Amino acid sequence: MLRTSLRASYWRFRLARWNRRPTTPEPGYTLLLPVPGDIPVFCELALKVCSRQAARHRRRTLVIPDRPSPTVTQLVEKTKPGWQGELEAVLLPRPERWFLPFMNSGSRNHGLQVVKGISVSSTSHVIFHDADLFLLDDDFLDGQYETCRDRELECLGVSPVWDPWYETKGLRLAATWEMVASVPWLRAFPPYRQIGHDGKLFGEVHTFDTTLYAQSLTPGYRVDWVDRSADFVHFNYVITAYRHFQRLGPGFVDDHFRLLLIALFVDLFSEESPPQGLPTLAELADGIGDAAAPVRYVRDEAHASRWAGFRAQLDRVLGAEYVAAPAAAEAVTALSAFDQFYGAGAATGGSEDFGSLP
Repeated sequence: MLRTSLRASYWRFRLARWNRRPTTPEPGYTLLLPVPGDIPVFCELALKVCSRQAARHRRRTLVIPDRPSPTVTQLVEKTKPGWQGELEAVLLPRPERWFLPFMNSGSRNHGLQVVKGISVSSTSHVIFHDADLFLLDDDFLDGQYETCRDRELECLGVSPVWDPWYETKGLRLAATWEMVASVPWLRAFPPYRQIGHDGKLFGEVHTFDTTLYAQSLTPGYRVDWVDRSADFVHFNYVITAYRHFQRLGPGFVDDHFRLLLIALFVDLFSEESPPQGLPTLAELADGIGDAAAPVRYVRDEAHASRWAGFRAQLDRVLGAEYVAAPAAAEAVTALSAFDQFYGAGAATGGSEDFGSLP
């Protein structure tokens, strides 16, 4: 309890107020790309996905790694010449950039990355893009910004917040991913209130995820979300799952296949090695059903159902225009051992699903 209290006090002190920014922000949005510095393939994929987006209103793009990464910096520099608008990598402030890697907290890292992006944005709005979310509509980001601006909303999301507590309070809040938010609104609350923290509201102490405290205190007509699930694929909590694996070590049950997804993306889209401690895709496949494997996979009805859902999501990503046909076919082959393990080979359709890819 004392340790928790000390941590809360640190963040209240460290993030007590915002820096000074221009009083008249530039119309448009800054695209924030929080990425894991030790898994640079997600930076590469985020840049590839967002490079296809229309940029009528995008003024600046900030890649914000959760730890210093020469590879991320190199990827940004390599991408700059063909990027629409400004593109730069921004590091977290000291000393957080040094000690956050030892905490292995996906939620804390993301909160600090978002705060950093907001603090250096000079536009009227920002958009938070999740590294494990894949856009399928090339006008997605600009369209969301226009809706938020035209309706004079403080924030606009694409799905409801996962925590049912808010609904019991009559609140309709938006999940943070792919959220468009007004910068003046975000800066109207102290930075520590915009990251995950425990606070008191409605006479109760509750844990508020990123931006949810501010949303809870904002008039309902200024906060909204619209269902855009047909236009994106979001795997959710991929980086957080890896941070849990780092803390827990061997024996981790990858029950939502998030570590498998990382290994697959590294294998298909990166020249880098898998992140520290994570087995390769081939090693994960070889360890299926082995109770002594560092990453374990359980075969039962619930996990078979999750596998079917995961494969359906992955097939949608592999069918996107920014994924080359050979890579999509390689993915199907690489996952065949898991299809057989979960008895899902026939359900996923096989490699012929990708015959029409460019």
